Amino acid sequence: MKIARTLAATAALGLVIAAVPTAAHADDDVRRTGSYTVRAGQTIEGDLIVRHGTVRIHGTVEGDVRQVGKGSVVVSKTGKVDGNISESGSGHVKVHGEVDGNVTERDSGSVRVYRSGSVDGNLAERGTGDVRVDRRGSVDGNVSETRGGKVVIRGTVDGNVKETGTGHLQLMRTAKVDGNVYERGAGNLYVYRGAKVDGDISEGGKGKRINR
Repeated sequence: MKIARTLAATAALGLVIAAVPTAAHADDDVRRTGSYTVRAGQTIEGDLIVRHGTVRIHGTVEGDVRQVGKGSVVVSKTGKVDGNISESGSGHVKVHGEVDGNVTERDSGSVRVYRSGSVDGNLAERGTGDVRVDRRGSVDGNVSETRGGKVVIRGTVDGNVKETGTGHLQLMRTAKVDGNVYERGAGNLYVYRGAKVDGDISEGGKGKRINR
């Protein structure tokens, strides 16, 4: 009988210990309503979910960043996001720092990668906002815009660039695209002298290709 009680106690203790990592991981996620700032030197080990507020990241987020409702996402020069960024409200996504995952904007806001910014994954604008990659800014994956916004590339894109909505696609003179460039909507495709594209360039929509 004593052995049975000992085994039962040991099993119960094992269940408690096994549950600890799960609880600790859950506590690593941060959920807020209203604006939230990740301070320089601060690390969030899980996801950061903010509703109806602006997210400013000066430190590190090891998980995903999701912004819902009014408000923007701003990654400063010292900021780093190991996961994905998703913005589904009317705000913007501004990348001055480093994003290891994908960046997706789903509403009327725009996405901009500044000269000090880099996105290792894909950059997608699925709403009516614009996409801009500044000179010296970089995107390792694909860049796409699927509705009414325009795409302006001045920096480097290692993947493809595609615009399938009503907006224009502009490759400025400092642009460098390792993949293909497609314009499939009603907008025009502008290719400025000096722009470098290793893949194919095609205008397959109602717009025109215009070389400048």
